[in-house]
Amino acid sequence: MSQVMQVLVSVNSVAEARLVLAAGVPLIDLKDTSHGALSALDLGSSAAIVGAVKAHQQQYPAASITISATVGDRCASAADLIALIEHRLQLGVEVIKLPEAIWDDATYQSVIDDFIAQGKRMIAVLLPLSLKDAALEKRLQGLAQQGYWGVMVDTPQKSTVLVEMVAMPLLARFVQGAKSLQLRVGIAGGLSLADVESLSDIAPDYLGFRSGVCMDGQRSKGLAPERVHMLVSQVSGNLLDIGL
Repeated sequence: MSQVMQVLVSVNSVAEARLVLAAGVPLIDLKDTSHGALSALDLGSSAAIVGAVKAHQQQYPAASITISATVGDRCASAADLIALIEHRLQLGVEVIKLPEAIWDDATYQSVIDDFIAQGKRMIAVLLPLSLKDAALEKRLQGLAQQGYWGVMVDTPQKSTVLVEMVAMPLLARFVQGAKSLQLRVGIAGGLSLADVESLSDIAPDYLGFRSGVCMDGQRSKGLAPERVHMLVSQVSGNLLDIGL
């Protein structure tokens, strides 16, 4: 379990991947950023991005980079889920993110269990409202027992901001509960650079960004290089301030 908070940035093209790699972002997330929080990026674009990341790693062997991807907001069947996951793993994606509509559905449990048994790393993405659930601790325990690699919270619509929906004590409870179960834990959802300091205090393993590092704060306009560099610098500075 990492003790240093990291940055995850969602990308949808090779150009964006190279931009965040140049800034030193260690967690690269593949996503169709023109739609919802967990819309799957097409396989062609995904393959090209994975190739660019691997080329970067060959050029800079010391760089520690993890590639994650979502399989989409929903799927049609268990067979569909298998294909969605397998295709991305075959490309070289290392971590698969599953939305609550999938991981909390009994229909898909045997499929998920099979991938976890193979050692595949899965992240269960929780909706903000789930952090207000009195049964949160029990649900986290269930995910840990099932063998999930990690959990994160994200907003389904990027017009909503996580820190305005969920109070900081509840976010801290989520982070602490996940860490106590050895689950890697992330926080995302319309975050801005202004949120880094307060969220650093509760020490998640990573913060996920997209709109907050886009031009004019609009995810449809693409990543702004200066904002990505500012994010990496700000996270590093806050870790020094709190002694991590």
